[in-house]
Amino acid sequence: MKKSLLFVDDEIRLLRALSLSFRKKGYQITIAANGNEARKRIQENNVDVVFLDLNLPDVNGLELLEEFSSLYPQKIFIIMTAYGEVESAVSAMKAGAFDYIVKPAKLDEIELIINKAYNFIGMKLENINLKERLKHLEVGNGFISTSVEMKQIYELIERVSTTDATILLHGESGTGKSLIARMVHNLSERNLGPFIAVNCAAIPEQLLESELFGYEKGAFTGATASRRGKFEAAQNGTIFLDEIGEVPLSLQAKLLQAVQDKSFMRLGSNEVKQVDVRIISATNRNLKQMVQDGSFREDLYYRLNIVDMHIPPLRNRSEDIPFLIEEFLEKHREKMKRNYHVSAQLMKILIGYDWPGNVRELQNAVERAVVLCNGENLSIQDFPREIQGFRQTQPVSSTISTFDKSKTLPEQLEDMEKQLILNAIEENHGQIASAARELGVSRQRLFYKMNKYLEH
Repeated sequence: MKKSLLFVDDEIRLLRALSLSFRKKGYQITIAANGNEARKRIQENNVDVVFLDLNLPDVNGLELLEEFSSLYPQKIFIIMTAYGEVESAVSAMKAGAFDYIVKPAKLDEIELIINKAYNFIGMKLENINLKERLKHLEVGNGFISTSVEMKQIYELIERVSTTDATILLHGESGTGKSLIARMVHNLSERNLGPFIAVNCAAIPEQLLESELFGYEKGAFTGATASRRGKFEAAQNGTIFLDEIGEVPLSLQAKLLQAVQDKSFMRLGSNEVKQVDVRIISATNRNLKQMVQDGSFREDLYYRLNIVDMHIPPLRNRSEDIPFLIEEFLEKHREKMKRNYHVSAQLMKILIGYDWPGNVRELQNAVERAVVLCNGENLSIQDFPREIQGFRQTQPVSSTISTFDKSKTLPEQLEDMEKQLILNAIEENHGQIASAARELGVSRQRLFYKMNKYLEH
């Protein structure tokens, strides 16, 4: 389908020139010489981008923009204004214009803005498609995936949730093990009971036993009253033992009794207590190797590992990244009342990054980008340094790396420079200041280079 433009201006010669030039470039062109004609043309034709002059003979261009913006919110409006009327153009931007251009403008400058507008349209459509596809995904507690491995894990979760089988989750940090543990609990018959999570790595070794099993009054200095532990707190529910590989060997025998018999003794007591709990544990360590090394009890390992689930790292399921980003952005959109977007080119960079911190790192990176974003279009500069560094180490496009033997070295260097500038402008959604920062040059220098290359 052809890209469709509407030019609204009272200069007939300009309209004819624009119409002829852009029809030759493959665009579908509609023209209007005044406001009333523009109202008729925009109703009759399915145009995508409207170029609107502020000085029309029968209507105030700014008022017409406000009218069109409310009637046609999906269309892109670009203001054309004479030199010296930049203040009016700024007012127009506030009224809903996408951008403005100062007349007289070169055709290449106009086409650059058109490309920028269509990139934005494509980005909006991509986000709409993502939202539609998200509605049809199997989503649980914010855990989104389309990968085959994760769908197999979902099926396993559904099967084991109806049982009381002990589950061992293993995978790298940040892959979502705690989310899966909570999903199992929420889908089980114990969902009305408590879900008690214990990070075994965060509790000092000397305190872990009392945290898990509780203690009696006078069991140690400072124990002025009896206190129940996490196992008792999880009665009729689920206890989630995260970082189970950090439990010291000296405590593993008592933990084995709790896992095997659902019984234990409080610190300082000889009374055996029984509990009815479901036990889920998780680790990012190789417990089988720890068994061989003698740092983890073999009998405890097999008791914990009745049902084994390996959660794949995010780099092995990169197809999930756009959906996860969309989910995180949607939460920020609701909270900040701003319609954040990620361009296709930026999304490609984010998909290619290996995310050593997995889903947790991705979530934090998106939150940082939203905080630093200047407007609603996220830029690579809004993301952490390691992601920006990753982008800079990627090979440049084939259009840059391909050498033309018929050209001299200065000519080939100019081609490379031109391509890098165009890439930076596209990546930063036409924001010259951001593109200049990315390229490491001043705005004036970038404008000079743009004018130089647009003339050719």
